[in-house]
Amino acid sequence: MIIIESLNHINIKTDDLKKSIEFYTMFLDFELVSEEENSAFVSFDSLTLKLQKAENKSDCEMSSPLLSFIMDVDDFTDAMQEIEEHGYEITAGPSEIENGENVVIKDPGGSLIELYYQD
Repeated sequence: MIIIESLNHINIKTDDLKKSIEFYTMFLDFELVSEEENSAFVSFDSLTLKLQKAENKSDCEMSSPLLSFIMDVDDFTDAMQEIEEHGYEITAGPSEIENGENVVIKDPGGSLIELYYQD
């Protein structure tokens, strides 16, 4: 069993980052946590969304949200072994990220799941 600490965020692709930020903050009352050139984090209570600028509109229509789970470094190492043992499809990584490492896999239904740790 893979041990996660919590759901960190859900990644949602958008072809218009500014309009998506406006939708979530002005229409749904999310708070803008941070914004960069190609992404932004918005939150409401304990739910955090990462709005990610897509290359084009078809990327948005064809992508499912990405669920991102944080874990500690030892559990990440164990998770990598379990992913291999169960034959889950790795779509990205494992890759080094700022102060940590991540991997993106597909669940049985094809949804994307990110597992990562930060030091």
